[in-house]
Amino acid sequence: MNLEQSNPLVTVYIPTFNRVELLKRAVDSVRKQTYKNLEIIIVDDCSKDGTHEYLEEISKQDSRIQYFIKEKNSGACISRNIAINKANGKYITGLDDDDYFLKNRIQNFMNAINLFDKYIILYSNNLIKRKSGLKGKSYKKIIKKSIIAKDLLYINYIGNQVFMETLNIKKFGKFNEKAIAWQDLDHWYRILNLSNKRALCIDNETYVQDCSHDFERITRSKKEKIIKAYNDFIEFNLLNDKESLILKGHLIGYGIKVEWNSLKIRFLSRDFYTFMVNLKLFLRNLLNAFKR
Repeated sequence: MNLEQSNPLVTVYIPTFNRVELLKRAVDSVRKQTYKNLEIIIVDDCSKDGTHEYLEEISKQDSRIQYFIKEKNSGACISRNIAINKANGKYITGLDDDDYFLKNRIQNFMNAINLFDKYIILYSNNLIKRKSGLKGKSYKKIIKKSIIAKDLLYINYIGNQVFMETLNIKKFGKFNEKAIAWQDLDHWYRILNLSNKRALCIDNETYVQDCSHDFERITRSKKEKIIKAYNDFIEFNLLNDKESLILKGHLIGYGIKVEWNSLKIRFLSRDFYTFMVNLKLFLRNLLNAFKR
C-alpha cells in the first residue's frame, strides 16, 4: 500500500467574502488538524477588506493552501463550485469562513471512511457558539443518525457541511448557483435523492458554527427571500404536493405563518424527534398567527 492509499488527500474548501479576521480563524483551524494530508482551497468573492493580502501571505507559509479570487461578486455557491472543480482530494469537506473546526474533525471522518460502502454522506452535529458560550445539542441522543432525502423535508438534520468522496460530490451535482437561500439543504437533498443512498451522522461534535458575531446570516434575511427559496426548492427538485407541504414547515422558523395542513401531514411521521420538532413548530405557527 502506497502513501496515497494509506493517507489519502482530503480537500477542505472555504468560500469567503469581506470577513478576513474570521477567515484567519477558519484557516488556522484547518491548518491545525491532526490529519495533515490536506489541500485547502479558498475562494474569495471580491473582498475589499485585506483578504487578498492575507491569502497571498498565508499561501506562502503553507504549501497546502491555494486560493482563487473571482473577477466579480457572485455568491457563495459559485465560490464553492470553483473549489469543487479544483479539488484533487479523494475526500472533500467544506468550512464557512465564519466557523471553525476542532482539531480532530478530519481524522474523525477518516476513521469512518469504510462507511462509504453503505452511505454517500457523512456528517456530524454542530457545536453552536453564541455570546453566552459554546453549546451542543442536548437532545442529540434521540435524533436520527441515518437519513434519506425525504427526512430533510422535515428537518435539515445535516446542517451546513458534509464529508464525502469527491467523485460523488462531482457526479451528483454541485451547489445550485440559482438558489438564493437554503443552498445547503437543496444540495444535500439532491445528492441523497439522485443517488438513492443514505447519510449518516457520526459521533463527536467537531464543527463550531459561530452565531455570536455581528455579520449577517441567512436567518436574518427578508421573509420574501425565504418564500422564494421555498418555491425554488420545489421547482428545482420536482417536489409533489405532499412533499411541498412537508417542506413548508421550514418557513415557520422564519416567522412565516403556514397553513395547518402542512403541520397536519408532518405529524404523521412516526419518528419521536420529528414529532417533537413538529409540536414546537405548531406552537410557533400559532404565535405567528397572533402576530398578524
